[in-house]
Amino acid sequence: RRFINNGQQPPKDAVRIEEMINYFDYDYKQPKGEHPFEVITEISTAPWNDKHKLVHIGLQGKIIPTENLPPSNLVFLIDVSGSMDEPNKLPLLKTSFKMLVEQLRQQDQVAIVVYAGAAGLVLEPTSDERKIRAALDQLAAGGSTAGGAGLQLAYQIARDNFIQGGVNRVLLATDGDFNVGVSDTKSLISMVEHERDSGVTLTTLGFGEGN
Repeated sequence: RRFINNGQQPPKDAVRIEEMINYFDYDYKQPKGEHPFEVITEISTAPWNDKHKLVHIGLQGKIIPTENLPPSNLVFLIDVSGSMDEPNKLPLLKTSFKMLVEQLRQQDQVAIVVYAGAAGLVLEPTSDERKIRAALDQLAAGGSTAGGAGLQLAYQIARDNFIQGGVNRVLLATDGDFNVGVSDTKSLISMVEHERDSGVTLTTLGFGEGN
């Protein structure tokens, strides 16, 4: 889809049959009993060679009810450095995070921290979907990549709004390495491990190609 949207013919290696198969919703029935998933199988003769058989194996996991999930304290940590100014980076990031926001409940809250040459809080923790979407819409790319400072600020916001027994998580979205401030890999890993022990976890999301 990305190649076609860019007006390019997809290269041969980008066409992966398994992704096309997984794209469709097969509407499998929910598992019954104690097992967490159901196996659905189907077999037929291959239409291009009647000596061959096609076997279709589908797995359907149990859909977990979301109403009993603990509340979430999420901090979006977004790279808005100059290199993010490409269609498959910051614009795609905004679309992705808006899709996530649609899944949030009233008991969940989101804060937004950005970093480029410096780090800053652009949205205080809120459950208001309109405010979150508006803050995402206003983001623009420019500057260097002070990711270490952004990470420290995001963790601070997560700690300040910590939900006991809830999901406390920083979601870092970037296209590459930090190049201003704390950028040593060992130091960053140590910081992440220390924060994880305090109950704040980290998810990293990569955008773009290369770098």
